[in-house]
Amino acid sequence: MRKEKWKLMLKNKMFVIGTILFVAVIAVVVLAPLIAPHTYVEQNMAAALAKPSSEYPLGTDQYGRCIFSRVVYGSRIALSVGICAVVIESLIGVTLGIIAGYYGKKIDKVVLFITDTTWSIPPIILAMAIVLMLGSSAQNVAISVAVVSWAQFTKIIRAKVQSLRGLSYIEAAKICGESDLAIILRYILPNLVSTIIILATLALPSAILSTTSMGFLGLGAQQPLPDWGMILSDGIQYIKKAPWISMAPGIAIVWTVLGFNLMGEGIKELLDPRLKV
Repeated sequence: MRKEKWKLMLKNKMFVIGTILFVAVIAVVVLAPLIAPHTYVEQNMAAALAKPSSEYPLGTDQYGRCIFSRVVYGSRIALSVGICAVVIESLIGVTLGIIAGYYGKKIDKVVLFITDTTWSIPPIILAMAIVLMLGSSAQNVAISVAVVSWAQFTKIIRAKVQSLRGLSYIEAAKICGESDLAIILRYILPNLVSTIIILATLALPSAILSTTSMGFLGLGAQQPLPDWGMILSDGIQYIKKAPWISMAPGIAIVWTVLGFNLMGEGIKELLDPRLKV
């Protein structure tokens, strides 16, 4: 049965394309020192705003830094911050979803109230407020993105747990005197693994977009770190004279987000085609 599913996935052109894009991004992240012709901090003021050439494949910025090298190294920041944000929001969302779905009643109402309140606030505004309180850095951006994005995990996990808690083997475990924690860890959590994987995969592109947006606003990783959003922002003032500065990180963002989106949809179809995110 699994082989048949994988054969169907390989026939899904969008999933195959997404996987190829994803693998390319991972390869760039891992092999950045080998791919980049320069370090991301190396400056050559004599070649400031130089056009693309053999030495600088995507040109240079106003400080004479290789844009190609900065975009390549920037993939590490984008992916690490995005993954960190997804891990944090998964922990928050899944924990609250399990608590609300399993215990119900007043606990469920309190969790739902907090979830709906979080969901009602524009995420970019709340994330900016958190970063401004904590200080501008890649780590704080990851925390802020997670804090404003966990609600979708809670909603879906809660509904899944509600459908599981009434099953006969869970009722039998309660009768046998097993603790709530044991029931959650032994019977409920294993049934949530595929759902969590799907949610995390689909949340990653959004997290990467959010982190680069924060970088664009100057709230992410600071100079000289090669944050894609910051490179894009810095290049706007030179858009007519040196359009490659903004185009390079823009293409990298589209490539990465598109790859993760297409692959995430394929994984969702493989693991749980009924799940609506």
